[in-house]
Order: sequence, then C-alpha cells, then structure tokens
Amino acid sequence: MTENLTMKYSILFINEKWTSAQKSYSRKSLCSLIFRRLCTAGQSAIGFGYVSFDNAGTFNGTDVLTYSNTRTAYKAHGWVDGTDADLGDSHQIGGTSARWYRFTLNQQGLVDLSVIQKTAGLDPAFTLYSGAFVTSAHDDTTTDPLNPTDSNFLPIQSVIDADPSGLYLKHSGYRDTVNQTYEGQFDAFGSWSMANDAGLHATVHYITAVSGTSDSDPGRGLTWGGNGNHDTAVGMGESLLQYYLPAGTYSVAIGGEACNNGLPSCTSAPYSATFSLNVQPVPLPAAFWLMGSALGSLGLLGRRRKQIDT
Repeated sequence: MTENLTMKYSILFINEKWTSAQKSYSRKSLCSLIFRRLCTAGQSAIGFGYVSFDNAGTFNGTDVLTYSNTRTAYKAHGWVDGTDADLGDSHQIGGTSARWYRFTLNQQGLVDLSVIQKTAGLDPAFTLYSGAFVTSAHDDTTTDPLNPTDSNFLPIQSVIDADPSGLYLKHSGYRDTVNQTYEGQFDAFGSWSMANDAGLHATVHYITAVSGTSDSDPGRGLTWGGNGNHDTAVGMGESLLQYYLPAGTYSVAIGGEACNNGLPSCTSAPYSATFSLNVQPVPLPAAFWLMGSALGSLGLLGRRRKQIDT
C-alpha cells in the first residue's frame, strides 16, 4: 500500500496540470491531501487512530459520583498543540491515541476535575466540553477534510466549518481552510467538530480550559486558559473545583503543555497521569429551606384554625 501511495505521489509531480502555483502548496497540505494521515512532515507512514471515550460515569442527581483512572503514554505537547493557529492533532490527546473521557449528568451538579502527573515533565492541562463525538471520529475524513482542495489542488473552504460572517476569529469554532493550513482539528480553547468515516458529524462545545498556557482576543474581551500552572513535578497538575454544570453529556480532553517544538523528546516521550472526577448534588439555598419552613407553619396554623372552628 505504501508503495502504491508513493507512486501516486510521484505522478502528481510530473502531471502536466501541476502548475508552479500548485507546487507552492505546502508540504503539510500535500501530505494531508494524498496520504490522509499516513504521512507527516515527509516522514514514513504513521498509524491511524480514532477518538474513543472512557466512560467516567453518570450522576443521578442524588448520589455522589466518583471516578479515577491512571493512564500512561500521555505526550508533553498533546494538549498545548491545540492552542495555536493551525490547531492540534486530535490523535495526540489522551494516554493512547485519541483517548478521551466522557461523563453524564442526569441532574445539575457541582463537579471537581483534576489531572495529576505521575511522571515528571508532562505539565498536564485539560479542556472541558459539552457534548461528545460520534464513534470512531477522527481528523481529516472525506466528510470534513483537514485541508480541502479543488480539482486543481488549490485550497477551498470547508463547507462544514465555514464561518457565515467570513471573519474567522480565533477559537470561534470555524476553520479558514482557504488561507490556513491545519495540522489537525483539535481546538483546546474553542468549540470544534469532527466526523467519522460513515459521515456522522458532531461538535463539542467549549466550556473552559485549565492550563498555564493562555490566549486572548482583546477586541472581543475574551481570554482562554492561564488559570493554571506550569509545574512539571510528580504529584502536581491541574484542578477545576466545585464547577456548576447543568444536566448533559460532557467530554474532557487531556494532554501535556510542557513543550511544542516538534522534537522527539516532546512528541514521543510517554508520561503517566491520573484523571479524577467527583460530582456532588447542588445544595438547596437557605431561602428554600426557609420557604419550606414557612409553608409548613402556615399548614399547621390552618389545621389549628380548622380544629377551633369545629
């Protein structure tokens, strides 16, 4: 298969329709176009992976939900790569290829999330989204291509990710595939979408990120991240405590933010970390109890009056 793909790659360069303008198309885009995740940066073929979820449980609104899981093979660049302009490779999230966590709240709850590194150097960070991807979703499907092109291999806009306003603001949930070459579809600071090979498409909606890395858009008055730390010591990590969430399904993307330089020490070194989830019922406000007490008193007073009248 690799030999056949290599032959097709060579034919493209000798095709008489391959103009000088088309030759300027980036190496990254060409790899994405021809090999569809089978090559990267001119290197040999790599494995293909899909987003999958570990189910962290369902909160019924009454009983406390607790969950904890330790996973190896996190990468020090996996999460932070999704904070830059060309987005990140979703395959680099999680302790194995594209491994996420998911949980469900049948009722509103107060949520504690934490990621603690068990191997020094990971510098973990995470993003919380509402919603979840469909089974076996991944970057660069035929439904939602990473860097789509026309018949002349010139970049065109993705139909699914087109911004109606045409502004393409950062972390807005849209991708400008005409003017930007994307590394992946993972946005650590925004909503984003993916499809699977069956054409089923879904969007996860950004809620918050906990990280030492930050980004901002002063024009819109928005800031993302920057609410965590850059501690790389064992036993340290990031936490989100007593965070109110309404009923719904939620996803958590976890990875490292220690480096983003493309070196093997950054992209290949495996790290271990523990993800923990705790969900508690939302306490009823004191006013509710006072109202209940008042209604009870009125009921008691009404019964006493009825006894007197009789």
